[in-house]
Amino acid sequence: MKTPNSHINTAKLTSKISNGIGWFTAWFIVFPMMVIYGILTILVGKVTEHKDIAKTRGISEQSKIVPKNTREHRNDFGYPDRSVK
Repeated sequence: MKTPNSHINTAKLTSKISNGIGWFTAWFIVFPMMVIYGILTILVGKVTEHKDIAKTRGISEQSKIVPKNTREHRNDFGYPDRSVK
């Protein structure tokens, strides 16, 4: 014969089982995967990192700004055409 409290006990047991499965999944599956992902991301970032040294820029002989009102002959790229002279 079932007592009136038997459905409450079944609900408590089901709740405890589902909480246990959730706790196990969080701490033994999801958390270790996130830790491994973070460690691998850091390691791959350090291995494949290519830094450009900003102080190694070459100095150009000509100004980057093309002068406007000049009468020099210029080629298609905007540089003075030395073959005309």
